[in-house]
Amino acid sequence: MKAALEMFGIEKERVWFRFISASEGKLFAQTVDEMVQTLKRLGPNPLKNKWEI
Repeated sequence: MKAALEMFGIEKERVWFRFISASEGKLFAQTVDEMVQTLKRLGPNPLKNKWEI
């Protein structure tokens, strides 16, 4: 999936796959924090303007 997204110009770092159990609340919170930091670093989606009508 990541390779396909890169073909469309979307960085592979924008897609995350993690298997987290319902009992792993701390890991879930850490993952969300990591995702937010990564997305802030990457900036806006490069395809955003192409989707707007």
